[in-house]
Amino acid sequence: MRRGRILRALFVSMLVNLFYAFVSYILISWPREILRNSAAKVFSTSKGIKNVQLLNPIRYIDPIGILAFAFFDFGWTRSPLIDYPKAKKKDLFFYSLFGIVSSFLLFLVYGIIARYANNAMLFRILYTSAKWSLTYAFISILPIPPLDSTRMILAFLPSKYYEWYLKFNFYGVIFMIGLLVLWILPMIMHPFVIIITNVTNFIIFGNW
Repeated sequence: MRRGRILRALFVSMLVNLFYAFVSYILISWPREILRNSAAKVFSTSKGIKNVQLLNPIRYIDPIGILAFAFFDFGWTRSPLIDYPKAKKKDLFFYSLFGIVSSFLLFLVYGIIARYANNAMLFRILYTSAKWSLTYAFISILPIPPLDSTRMILAFLPSKYYEWYLKFNFYGVIFMIGLLVLWILPMIMHPFVIIITNVTNFIIFGNW
């Protein structure tokens, strides 16, 4: 009987944690794309970059990425749809840069709001969203397809490499999953997650 209560309590706790993770994941992915596309709309003229399903928050959920965030405090979202042959290189560079900058902005916004949040549930969501936004900004700098930094590099390469990128774009995700399963990526990210947590605590609590 006691064992059953413990198992039920653990199950409920897991569901609660997954709920918080889901809400925080939506807050770091959907507004990021809205900010990115808003900036791109102002500065970009490329027909290859479109606001596809921008108002659908589910569009940017990557199943493995959200689980990675929930269990390891780092992960990724589903990449935006880009018609690479039609996208101008300059616009492709800034479109990717806007994504990284948007994550930094969301980190500051969520962190500042969390500092003044009086509700425990709201604080937890905002704290996690702030930390994950900063983590995702850092993850996006890694040169692994389909992360933003690879599109920024692609902008400086000849057009013939577009085909290579599209071919290995999918395999980049598999590569990241492999690093995750083999525990290589968690070991690499662990010290950075600690630093990111300290930076988040500094923004919210004012101490390191």
